[in-house]
Amino acid sequence: MAALFAAIRLQFAAAAYDFEIDVLCYDLNADGTSVTLSWTVSYGHLSAVSGDLSIPEAVTYNGTTYSVTSIGNGAFGGCDRLTSVTIPNSVTSIGSGAFNFCTGLTSVTIPNSVTSIEENTFRNCSSLTSVTIPNSVTSIGKIAFSGCSSLTSVTIPNSVTSIAAAAFSDCSGLTSVTIGNSVTSIGESAFSGCSSLTSVTIPNSVTEIGRYAFRNCSSLTSVTIPNSVT
Repeated sequence: MAALFAAIRLQFAAAAYDFEIDVLCYDLNADGTSVTLSWTVSYGHLSAVSGDLSIPEAVTYNGTTYSVTSIGNGAFGGCDRLTSVTIPNSVTSIGSGAFNFCTGLTSVTIPNSVTSIEENTFRNCSSLTSVTIPNSVTSIGKIAFSGCSSLTSVTIPNSVTSIAAAAFSDCSGLTSVTIGNSVTSIGESAFSGCSSLTSVTIPNSVTEIGRYAFRNCSSLTSVTIPNSVT
């Protein structure tokens, strides 16, 4: 898989990015005062990013300091030597697939400034054991945590209004889920294949549960479905 990501990145090696600092590549945003962390390294060398990483709140280039406000699509995709990531409070958005297939990633700190977790963001981060979703997040995208097989518990905060399709599918180590009381819909296959999940309480805010939402949850012994579900 890492070889696949390397090949993909090689295709983009000549693609425009504005500057590189400490193997992290940045694009200037339209406001002229902030940047997006767009790629982890030049020329597809995924192994250059490893161990514990703290993303900077700001970077200085050619005498100008820029705030790091977003992590781009696929920015760390396939960086399988990355073990932990701390995202600063300056970041408000994390792009699709930003940490996709970071199979060595064990922990991640998401700040209160982030409002949404996009699709594929942590897909197949198979070593991820815990994640704290802050109260600022209002939506969790499709297959955002799919295949995080080491994840044992998840608390979805009251700020979240929707859990998209397959968001936590195939999280086979997941034993406990707390769903916040603002969630109105649980998407198709949202928890499908969570074979260690034993019980689920669905809050009164939920009106819709998508098909296959708890398919192949073979350890599930108890489910509470409220009258609000139509």
